[in-house]
Amino acid sequence: MTVDVNKIACDTIDKSADKLSTRNADVTRQKILDTAFEEILLKGYQGLRVDGVLKKTGLTKGAFYHHFVSKKELGHAVIDEVLRPWIYERWITPLQNIDHSIDGLIELLKEARDEMTACELHTGCPLNNLTQEMSPLDESFRTRIVAIWDEWHQALAELLERGQRLEQVKSSLKPKNVARFLIATMEGIIGQCKCYMSDEAFYDAGECLQDYLESLRA
Repeated sequence: MTVDVNKIACDTIDKSADKLSTRNADVTRQKILDTAFEEILLKGYQGLRVDGVLKKTGLTKGAFYHHFVSKKELGHAVIDEVLRPWIYERWITPLQNIDHSIDGLIELLKEARDEMTACELHTGCPLNNLTQEMSPLDESFRTRIVAIWDEWHQALAELLERGQRLEQVKSSLKPKNVARFLIATMEGIIGQCKCYMSDEAFYDAGECLQDYLESLRA
């Protein structure tokens, strides 16, 4: 059997080129998504402009439309591929790794308060921002946003249920109801911080929220 060394070499080069091309395309797509996310944070989805994204990224329209057929598809991808993982990293995954329900929740809220940047004080929570802006206007946005709220709510309710089983949390409380109340309270506090552009609201209301969490102990 004769081995065609040249063919093997060419095939190897072609495969390497394909991998490089795919990797570059992935990098370009992520660059567009990250920039669009930042623009939505500052200006809202309705203030998002494709030309603005291209200007910031230095990409061409051809590069953009290779990945997204429209601004709407880009908005959907930002929710699915940037916002959802961000909420998971910041809120949902930490909830799943807490050993003591009340102690862990209090510590998580303190960490969120201490890690809040000046930018976040100005922009607020991206999930809540999009909820307020797009839920009344577009059903495709609303359903995607609701799915993220539901995942967060479910993770918090499960934490409280585990706390009840371990006799850390009062058996009389309703985990799903309390979880919804806690998320609404946290988002309301963050919204006030956005309005005041100060973390004072976070500290003042955060003390009351901590007192409430203490009251949930078994």
